[in-house]
Amino acid sequence: MQSMDAIREKHTPMSVDIRPPLRIVGSARSIATAILLTILATTVGPWPTKPVLAAEQESKSTIAAAGPLDGRTFGASIVRASVAEQDRELGDKLMFINGMFASALCRKFNFGDAPYWIRQDGDQVHFLAEMTSPTDGKMIWKGTIRGDTLEGTMRWIKERWYWTIDTEHKIRGTLDTKTRGTRLSGE
Repeated sequence: MQSMDAIREKHTPMSVDIRPPLRIVGSARSIATAILLTILATTVGPWPTKPVLAAEQESKSTIAAAGPLDGRTFGASIVRASVAEQDRELGDKLMFINGMFASALCRKFNFGDAPYWIRQDGDQVHFLAEMTSPTDGKMIWKGTIRGDTLEGTMRWIKERWYWTIDTEHKIRGTLDTKTRGTRLSGE
């Protein structure tokens, strides 16, 4: 004869966990993001080794510069990664100045210039920068420069008490200006 537990097990419908997924909020999200970026920058992606702060990288130019990309300005278009017909392209100027990365469009929204990290890999340079705004969150820029073209992503994160904005954008640009003494090794 079967026990009651065995009978219940056969005739009880399978239970389904309908709880919402765990959300990390507040400062725990910031800590998790910092840890993830650290892991990403040191182990994953196009970085063969740990990226170097541009201002600490030795410049191969005849003019001493704070970073090897300094003096370069790219005319760029930015569009949301989940492109829909109603999304429009935004024009921007991305600048590398004195070891800092800047976006003309983002300056209008109080995003300050940010230090950038680079990793040269053959004829391409990978860069990473995180800009912050006292009112509009942060933007994480990742990109690759090959010759006179720039491609990458920008992720905008703005935490609010009632929801968090977290959108990814695609970036494509071409070199506008090139200042004397900003050549990368191998160019």
